Order: sequence, then C-alpha cells, then structure tokens
Amino acid sequence: MKRFWSEVPALFFLLAAWGVGVWIQFDNRAEVPLHFNAQGEVDRWGAASTALLLPAIALALYGLLTWLQRHPRWCNYPVEITDANREQVYRQMSHIVGRIKTLVMCLFLYITMGVAQMVAVSLFLILIFALAILLIIVAGWSQMGKHK
Repeated sequence: MKRFWSEVPALFFLLAAWGVGVWIQFDNRAEVPLHFNAQGEVDRWGAASTALLLPAIALALYGLLTWLQRHPRWCNYPVEITDANREQVYRQMSHIVGRIKTLVMCLFLYITMGVAQMVAVSLFLILIFALAILLIIVAGWSQMGKHK
C-alpha cells in the first residue's frame, strides 16, 4: 500500500498533463506554442494536435522510470554492490528514481500548461527542476556511500 501512495503524485501530474493536452484539442485552437526562447516568449507555433506529444512522452518516461524503479539492479552505482549492502542500496536507488519520476512528471505538466498558455513558461523554473533532480541524485548517492 505504501508503494501505491508514493505513486500518487507522479500519477496525478501525468494524468493532469493528459487532461490539459486533451483540453487543448477541444478548445478549438488552430495553433499552440511549440517552442519558447530563454525569456519565455513563444518563437514557434504549430498544430494543436502536437500538444498531445508532451503527455505521450511523459507517459513513456513514466513507464521507463517505473520499470527502473522496480528493477534497480539495472542502474549504475557509485559503490560496489555486495551481498551485505545490496538490499539497502537497491532500496535507496528505488527511492531516488521515484523522486525523479515525480519531478519529471511535474515538469511535463508545467510545460504542457505552458503550451496551453495557462502559465507563462519560465526558464528559471525549468532550471530549478533540473537542479532539484541533480540534488536528488547527489544526495541519494552520498547516502549510498554510507552503505559500503
């Protein structure tokens, strides 16, 4: 049951991104923003149907990250895996991947909302997401170093 509740935020962000993507289709828009410059201004427009591409990519990433979270032996580790530390290190990697998955789904929701012009896309906020993901990796790996 604990695994289910840890999946709820990522699933919520993924489903919300699909909801926004579908909403764009029924909003009778001819075009949506496809690309934003560093200032968050739209510099390329495209067909509204392309708005479903972001949730589709998010779904593929969700599937990949969920698989990786459930099969942590396929990850690279900063420590040697031994019989003594295997369970702890695999559990730690599963937590790292789960947190990254939640942030990635939130990022895709944010960008999809930007395409729907519900929010202004900010390069600063996207960089915050990237730094948060990096921080999760560094903090998790440093924890693994304690399980040598």
